[in-house]
Amino acid sequence: MAAAEHHIPVTRTARYYTLSELNQNTKDIWIVIHGHKHLAGKFILTFEKLAESGSFLIAPEGLMRFYLKGDYGEVGASWMTKEDREADIKDYVNYLDRLFFDEIEPKAKIHSLKINTLGFSQGVATLSRWLSLGKAKVDRAVFWCGSLAHDVDFLKAEYLKQTQIYQIFASDDPYFKERNFPKQQFEILFKAGISSKTYTFKGLHEINHKLIIEAGIL
Repeated sequence: MAAAEHHIPVTRTARYYTLSELNQNTKDIWIVIHGHKHLAGKFILTFEKLAESGSFLIAPEGLMRFYLKGDYGEVGASWMTKEDREADIKDYVNYLDRLFFDEIEPKAKIHSLKINTLGFSQGVATLSRWLSLGKAKVDRAVFWCGSLAHDVDFLKAEYLKQTQIYQIFASDDPYFKERNFPKQQFEILFKAGISSKTYTFKGLHEINHKLIIEAGIL
């Protein structure tokens, strides 16, 4: 006898962090999406210098948390796994849309600010899915050291075609060792009629303010 699978929508509380103050002196807004095993509160501090230069940072956190080693100790978060992935994708796209339209876009309009986004590692697939399947429209999307969502039809991603896109890669990334990986990622968007600027820095699977400047994003 086989077990029957069912789903039921529930309400839960999602967590996000901000860095800096949003006011008349704010330069722009950055939504930064962490990778697998990260926590948003720690990840957002990667962009502390960006905040000091006048940007307002928002870091949503993946809905799934888990102990990194064993049954206690340090905790990390994830956006999804292979298990029940379709439901998890739908949940985080709805979550990010809700955060965007309730908390981010209204404030951006008040202060006439551009909205930038950056996804790191697993956050690249998360960001590319959200901007393709969700309803949010942003000015800039940066895909850093990660793979675009393989299951998205980017031909239908109309908002991405109106977005300034950067794809950033690391020369010695242990997670993406294939030599042609940057070219493959570029072509995924190019074939869908979406242009992007690419840059490969000498280094590992990492991100910091120095590399962001080096990549020509700021």
